[in-house]
Amino acid sequence: MKDNYNKGFLTGMLVTLGIVLGAVLVYFVFFHDVLKNSSNTGNQSSVSATGDENYDTFINTENAIMKIVNENFYKDVEAEMMYRGAYSGILASLEDPYACYYSKEEYQAMTETTNGEYVGIGCYVAVQKDSNDITIVSVIKGSPAEKAGMLAGDILVKVEDTYVNGTNMDYALSLIKGPVGTKVAVTVKRDDDLIELPMTRDKIEVQMTYYDMIDGNIGYIYVSSFYKPVPEQFKAALKDLESQGMEKLIVDLRDDPGGLYDVAVEMVDIFIDRDLEVAYVEDNTGKKQWSYTNELDTFDKPVVILINGNSASASELFTQTLREYNKATVMGTKSYGKGVYQNLYPLSVNGAVIKITGGRYFSPKGVCVDGVGIEPDITVEYVKIDSSITDPELTDDNQIKAAVDFLNK
Repeated sequence: MKDNYNKGFLTGMLVTLGIVLGAVLVYFVFFHDVLKNSSNTGNQSSVSATGDENYDTFINTENAIMKIVNENFYKDVEAEMMYRGAYSGILASLEDPYACYYSKEEYQAMTETTNGEYVGIGCYVAVQKDSNDITIVSVIKGSPAEKAGMLAGDILVKVEDTYVNGTNMDYALSLIKGPVGTKVAVTVKRDDDLIELPMTRDKIEVQMTYYDMIDGNIGYIYVSSFYKPVPEQFKAALKDLESQGMEKLIVDLRDDPGGLYDVAVEMVDIFIDRDLEVAYVEDNTGKKQWSYTNELDTFDKPVVILINGNSASASELFTQTLREYNKATVMGTKSYGKGVYQNLYPLSVNGAVIKITGGRYFSPKGVCVDGVGIEPDITVEYVKIDSSITDPELTDDNQIKAAVDFLNK
């Protein structure tokens, strides 16, 4: 096994997969799941309000509320936080779970992270379904979070002196981010203990794919998300595995919350012929726009894709399309079921950006997984790795082992 893919990583990754099985991996500390319709990104236009009777009433009411709060509330209030609450409230009224308001700074940080690097502390987080706790899913090797002693399974409680448990995820993440070299203290709950972890923010170059060989001829590639660096990282992994004699492939998309629509199309392009339909998007007017493959070379070895309840969005689109072209067998458990994309719209007044759902996306056969998910071809429930195994191998994971057994048959 290469130095970059040592057993220490495998141990952490396999333990992480067990921890997050019950979580919805909605956001990363350094990623937001924005499955943008590539055809609509050029339509991001400045948005400004135009006055009418209802708008005037809204403004007058807002001013009256602000006046009462400023004059009578028993604590000092940050005006910016109240403004942000008003913006977020407007989007919340849409009942769109993916709608969000980003400040100018937050949007800039998000743009950086989708390109594969960011400034922060270096860990993945998830929102627990049952408690809404912000939970640490895994910690990047060599990151400030790892050096400070953060562990998978920790629950994020405070950033500096601000409690973030139960708060808006974007707000919590905005407190964690900051310039290179600045210090931040993050308090986590571990079992029944509260632990403060001082750390120094740093630039994180994100490796979104990890790979190894199993049984001498089965390649294994884990994909953590579908953002811009992934296709090239994935191709490099394939090239290296093939040089080692790979004859079959496992693509692990468990706990992969997705990412960008265009990246899903690029990933499918690796596996199917040129000029074939990958997917189409349908906007709020019913207009459809198709995406097609471009590459001549295709990967034609047997493939198993592993999914679970946290596999969502672009990872689902990739999985469903490959299955429809008979390029992969899908194993694991039912996926999350996110079949809608979001568009971003800048606000001319303050440089902020809002994200709202613009429509649905479909596989070549017209399947939209939203609210439904993908049923695997072969269901294999995850069994937590025996804690007595201190240095687990990939095949100690029962779902990976099932995929290996299937390919060996």
